Amino acid sequence: MYRFSFFVFFTFVLGFMTHSQSISQGVIKLSHYNNPDLPKVDGTDIWNDLTGWYDPIRKKEYAICGTTDSIYFFDVSNPTELKLIQVKSGRSIQAKNRDFETFSHYVYCVSDQANGDGRLQIFDLQYLPDSVQEVYASSKLGKFTHTIFIDSVLKRLYMCSNTLPVGFSAMDVLSLEKPEAPTLLFKLAVPIKPNGGFLFNKVHEMYARNDTCFLSAEYNGLYFFKLKDAQNQQILGSITSYPEQGYNHSSWLDKTGKYIMFTDEDRSLDIKIFDISNYTNPKFVSSFNSSDQAMSHNAYWLGDFAYVSSYHDGFVIYDIKNPYDPQKVAWYDTHPIEPEIYGGYKGCWGIYPYLPSKIILASDLTNGIYVLKVDSQFCGINLVYKDDPKIQVYPNPAANELNVHTFEYFDYYEIYNNLGVLVLKGTFNTLSKIDITDLKTGSYVLYLKSNRLNFHQSFIKQP
Repeated sequence: MYRFSFFVFFTFVLGFMTHSQSISQGVIKLSHYNNPDLPKVDGTDIWNDLTGWYDPIRKKEYAICGTTDSIYFFDVSNPTELKLIQVKSGRSIQAKNRDFETFSHYVYCVSDQANGDGRLQIFDLQYLPDSVQEVYASSKLGKFTHTIFIDSVLKRLYMCSNTLPVGFSAMDVLSLEKPEAPTLLFKLAVPIKPNGGFLFNKVHEMYARNDTCFLSAEYNGLYFFKLKDAQNQQILGSITSYPEQGYNHSSWLDKTGKYIMFTDEDRSLDIKIFDISNYTNPKFVSSFNSSDQAMSHNAYWLGDFAYVSSYHDGFVIYDIKNPYDPQKVAWYDTHPIEPEIYGGYKGCWGIYPYLPSKIILASDLTNGIYVLKVDSQFCGINLVYKDDPKIQVYPNPAANELNVHTFEYFDYYEIYNNLGVLVLKGTFNTLSKIDITDLKTGSYVLYLKSNRLNFHQSFIKQP
């Protein structure tokens, strides 16, 4: 997301660089949507972040996208045709920043660096494709919030850099036990330095796995916290001095939890990977970037690959199977200007690569919303979704027990019957046995889920 401070231009010459890559390699554009007449900020910027949602009942896919004043809902079930379903007011106006997270059949929406009536908004998606219903809109828990993250296992909503009607919080933790009525669990207690000041004042973005949270704290670095509850907040470690250090923007874990990848939102600074198997002694592993002057925004670890929104350089994929030697393997430039002028915040803002169809949703600040597809034969990418050989579900048919073996990280499983009714749910690890003894004979669908990654496979329950 945009940082809070203003980006300073020293000279035009420092920002003028030749754009050397082709528009795309290994990535195909399936469809595109833009309306250049929509309200703009900073002269050209219309769009900001986006997310995706999969309806397991109707088996349809959707994109939720933000503009300066609205929230757009698209049906992307036919990826070659972006079908606009509805536009909802984002409450605030002239918003440079919106952020979205889904939980169950809801999407949670916040805005920042905006004017007007900022609020936390919740939309019910279960009536799609017919309609979208706003079920909550209030500034009580957050008026302007920079980013959010949802831990679906603990049913928590993390609100980062949260401006309240009165006061400000580095990060608030909300309960989603009642999804349409979130409540405050506790506020982050930022540790005090020996000189009496806070270690940091703002959490720009965060990533959580269970109750371990990784907090990007701008120029102060990256901090690891155990956040069980208000009385049990423990700092586990930090990365506060590292090569090419800048504005620590966001992070993501690999499936094992051994490696963390994070971006510094400054021009020409690389993406970094650290070994955090020992929280008290993180070790630098590698750094990489799409070009010498590029600025990376958000980076997601997906299997053996990093999916990155890289502003001027567009959407970029890196092979990081060997984290010590990342390799750029594919890209699609949503901001194809020749020569490219690297400076400020232009180009690809957000990506969402977690829909079951394997399509990638991407937003460009000026040029709109893209639906992309990776040419897996070209760049050797095989993601983990439906029917992926890296996930084994056996036996099928099964009578009493399903064995599930996967090399990916999933938080929990859900089983639905052929009417789309949830009949079984539980926690999950890389090797699980699921007791299905009490299920009736018939056809079912198993879903494995993490914060964003989903896998599903049909199976038959025998007597």
